[in-house]
This record gives sequence, C-alpha cells and structure tokens, in this order.
Amino acid sequence: MLYLHEVIDIVGEGARRYMELTERFDTDAAADRGLTLFGTWQVVGVTGRWPQVVNLWAIDGWEGWGRLVNAANVKRAENRPLGEWWQEAYATRTGGFDRLLSAVGDVDDAATGELWVHELTEVRPGAASEYLAAVREEWAPVAARHGHRLVGAFEVQFTDVEVVTLWATDLASHLEFEQADLDIDWPARRRHFTTRWREELLVSGLTERAGGA
Repeated sequence: MLYLHEVIDIVGEGARRYMELTERFDTDAAADRGLTLFGTWQVVGVTGRWPQVVNLWAIDGWEGWGRLVNAANVKRAENRPLGEWWQEAYATRTGGFDRLLSAVGDVDDAATGELWVHELTEVRPGAASEYLAAVREEWAPVAARHGHRLVGAFEVQFTDVEVVTLWATDLASHLEFEQADLDIDWPARRRHFTTRWREELLVSGLTERAGGA
C-alpha cells in the first residue's frame, strides 16, 4: 500500500480551517480516485515547526498513484475541481513538502489517539527495512506497554535514507513514557541504523481519529 505524506505550512491561525477543507476534498473529482484521507493533524507547536499540518492519504497502489500524478500534475490545467480547491486552500497555506510512502507491515486503519507521535528518521543508505523491522519487533512491544500504539511504519520512496513512523497515544501516557526507566536503551539501538531522528506531537483534525489510544 502506498501513502502520500504531506507537511503543510499554514497561514496564521488557519490550521483548523485547512484541515476542514482537507476533509471535504473531493478525491473522485479532483484526484481521479487516487486518494483516500487517512488523517489530518496539527503539529503541537512546542514540539516542532508551527503553524503546520500533516496529512496522510492512502493511495490505491501504483495505479492510484499514476492517476493522481496525471490528474493533479500532468493534466492540472484541465482539472477545474482541483484548481478551485487549490485556490481556496491557498488562503490558509503557503506550500509544503510531500513524500510518497510505502507501508512496511500492516497499517492500523482503526487507530485513534488524543496525541499522535510523528517520527521522521534518516537512516544509513539501504538500512530502512532493517530499522523498521527493529521498530516493530523490539521497540513497539515496549512502547505498547506504555500506551503507545504503532499505527504505521513507512519507507519513503524515491530515496533510500528516510523513514516515517506514526504512533497513537494520549498525553498522560506520553508523559509517563518520557520519564520511564526502561530495560532497553532504544536510542543506542536506533543509532545502529539511523543518522538522524526527530519526533513531534500531533493533534488530530478528524473526530474519528481523536479518541483515546
């Protein structure tokens, strides 16, 4: 399964309006059925760049990606529904950065969370699959015992040095986990595969994603 990962730079207090606009996006008309919205989140400002929104869209494989590229780029000038949506969206955003992701293992489509942990990690060239296997096998069980549910682990396409991981949790669990005395030195283990790691917290803009972890 492929996913489109978007980091959107927001104008002023426009995050809520932009997330609502994203939720209303007509993917059939504007993206030729290439996308299904998985989630839209606002970055918690004290943990990352602000104001920003992160979107994650499920793509129907490479055929869906091809339809999306064709509708949103190759034939963009002919795509009136998309053009109208973009004009409205530019009132609340200035631009962004997109990544095409490939899921490694299952993605938890039913996940909800008061808070979400969003990790962007750079790995040694070619080490993405090894690192994500270690995340699933070694780190996810530990995190689960502290209220952090692995939602998805993704390799970034068109590069061999970047991965994305997404977790659902709540504030109380996150505070406890940050201070917990663990049996595993995960940062040291992580550095066997990675060259740079960063996490930020997100708050969901979709009601169905905003429940308890």
